[in-house]
Amino acid sequence: MIRIATPEDAARLEAFLQPYAVTSMFLRGNLAAHGIGASDHANATTYYLCEAAGQITAVAGCTNGGFLMCQAPGANADFWEDCARALQGRTLVGMTGVPEQVEAFAAALGFEDSAFRLKDVQPLYALSLSDLPDLQAADVSLRRPRPDETRWLASWFDAYHHETGMGTLGGTDGQLAARQFVERADARVMEIGGVVCAMSALNARTSDMVQVGGVYVPPEHRGCGHGGRIVALHLAEVRGQGIRAAILFAATSFAARAYEAIGFRRIGSYQISLLDTPRIVGRAA
Repeated sequence: MIRIATPEDAARLEAFLQPYAVTSMFLRGNLAAHGIGASDHANATTYYLCEAAGQITAVAGCTNGGFLMCQAPGANADFWEDCARALQGRTLVGMTGVPEQVEAFAAALGFEDSAFRLKDVQPLYALSLSDLPDLQAADVSLRRPRPDETRWLASWFDAYHHETGMGTLGGTDGQLAARQFVERADARVMEIGGVVCAMSALNARTSDMVQVGGVYVPPEHRGCGHGGRIVALHLAEVRGQGIRAAILFAATSFAARAYEAIGFRRIGSYQISLLDTPRIVGRAA
């Protein structure tokens, strides 16, 4: 049987997830940012725990925004079925995690392949920031985006969503995504010679690790190493704040080459599945 985690479980939950850090960043990042049961933020997460002999053996998470996550190595069908029962009445938009676990979770929920508009298994990359190359240059700068840049950032987000097939979890258009990006403390754009040519952000953060996401270089600036450079500069910034490692997913082969060029190495795969429309668990589609 599973149970819903309480704030008193936070330290034990982090201790369970830490050995699986590279495939638990959304679970860990949401825990670090929002705690348990303490926030109405869209990314605040309800955690469902499975225990044996007083130890956590598996966990599933559901954000307020309806996104599922899991870390359940070796879990059997009973765990996924228990999770599906616990989620009755929740509205879901997608799920993410180790591919085999995501597929088992989807099956327990009764979601067939046709329920998803996207099922993407992406290569998972990692880098120790002690190996980060120095790509600083006199005419290159990294900064936060400004509110007056929302219009052209919106066109970047529209292009990013189209090229990756990802869209956004809530159907957010480029204009809204750009406004949200400008408001994020971890959003960055890179200027070279006064021209903005790339953007990046952090999708998740813990005390020692970050997950990079939202990296985009418009077509007119590609082929010059800007994708790898902005990631390297962004990670150099957080390394100064005590971050020791980074992970990311590569949505395209072009992106993979850019990350490999700055030292990232593939360590596995990670799945992102987005439903064609929000679905309420337990209700027929």
